[in-house]
Amino acid sequence: MVPLLELVSRAHAERLRQFFTDARYNEEKLGEVLGLVELPSVRLRNLPRLLDRTREPGLLNTLLRWFWVGASQETSAIKPLVPAPIVDLLVESRLLRRENGRLVPEAMLIPFEGFLVASHHTSSIDAGDPEMVLWPNPTTRLLLRFTLRRPSRQTLDLGTGTGILALKAATHSEKVVATDLNPQAAAFARFNALLNGVENVECLQGDAFAPVAGRKFDLIFSNPPFFITPGAEYLFCDNPMELDQLCRHLVREAPAHLEPGGYFQMLCEWVQVTGQDWHERVGEWFQGNGCDAWVLKGSTVDPSEYAQQRISEVSNSTEHDARLYDEYMAYYRQRRVEAIHKGLVTMRLRPGKNWVLMEDINDAPREPFGDAIERRFTARDFLADHATDEQMLEVKPRLSPHARLEELFQQNADGWQTTSLTLKLTRGFPSTVGVQPIVAEFLSALNGSRTLGEVIDALSAKVNATPERVRKECLGVTRRLIEFGFIIW
Repeated sequence: MVPLLELVSRAHAERLRQFFTDARYNEEKLGEVLGLVELPSVRLRNLPRLLDRTREPGLLNTLLRWFWVGASQETSAIKPLVPAPIVDLLVESRLLRRENGRLVPEAMLIPFEGFLVASHHTSSIDAGDPEMVLWPNPTTRLLLRFTLRRPSRQTLDLGTGTGILALKAATHSEKVVATDLNPQAAAFARFNALLNGVENVECLQGDAFAPVAGRKFDLIFSNPPFFITPGAEYLFCDNPMELDQLCRHLVREAPAHLEPGGYFQMLCEWVQVTGQDWHERVGEWFQGNGCDAWVLKGSTVDPSEYAQQRISEVSNSTEHDARLYDEYMAYYRQRRVEAIHKGLVTMRLRPGKNWVLMEDINDAPREPFGDAIERRFTARDFLADHATDEQMLEVKPRLSPHARLEELFQQNADGWQTTSLTLKLTRGFPSTVGVQPIVAEFLSALNGSRTLGEVIDALSAKVNATPERVRKECLGVTRRLIEFGFIIW
């Protein structure tokens, strides 16, 4: 096991941080040098390529070989490149160790979202270290895009890993608590907070909500170990409970730690078993928990594909693949698992009658969409507060500035003919709605200057339909488009 990292003082942390900044050890430059489209993109079995990309002597390549590739280097070779006081700091903080005239890296350092993040190296998977702390990865970036960025007094990062999401949350929170079952993870998160000069993060070690018993938060988010596997080899990914019960457990426990109006967000996986619809299975998680809930189901994989994918992610050897695959498939067959779903869960604690919404999404947006998540909740609040036609007719709605109308043409004997009109959102969720020309005309009049009733009355005078029918259809369209974010108020 890699020794725990340690920074002696804030001054030392600041010196190291400035050194890496001056060396241009950042996402843009590393992507250029390593030939990566997006960081982090650490992959196993790519050592020859990385060594080749960093073969030229230089400060940045020296740092990359240590803290990305994981290669030791001769002390004499790096003397002209790295100042001796910096080497001493790296050794003192246990990022490096001296061994037989060489400097050996003890951790990875990944620039991510403006922070410098320490983690275990990929070699920890080779060694089978159950307490390895994973570097920022695609699920980290997904949760980062998914989480709300609203101001928060108290925020909880449950299962913090390196602490990178806690560091990001610290920018819009008065206080962030970062917890992890893995003592190595809590130590890395503490180190990363000090390394990046973030002072409003508290790092605790313990299982699930145990470290924060009795405390409440405005925002809780979690990237838990949701892998549905027959064993619990790695703390960072393997679900220690039966099938998807860890995710269910967190959903059931979270409301007790939320302030009124507080949000809980989680990446998760759940199973579909023979004879039970997944909506029914997941719906039970939210029954009577006092929260509104929005479940976004992403991809679905069959157990055989899932087993192969998960085994490849936590193993750098094919030696035991057949045995592991047989164990996985026996586990799924015994429990009648016919599919595994991946998704996102958002809950909000609210008194009164709660709602649960479950939707399929083809792909999560590639840009931050936490604000779109929150707008869906506030839109449903608005619709509940304007449940009658009379209340809605007094509203002065307007189209979202991110709404676009696309017209599709097809050539015929008389020239170009319109075949469809599609309303699209260019930010947040990539929603699309087909509309008729008369609806498009109605929507163009929603600019916030007139009440909905006034716009509908003006439209009624132009069309061959009774005012009652126009009002009914326009109100229906308006409510639907408010919920999906096309119309704001």
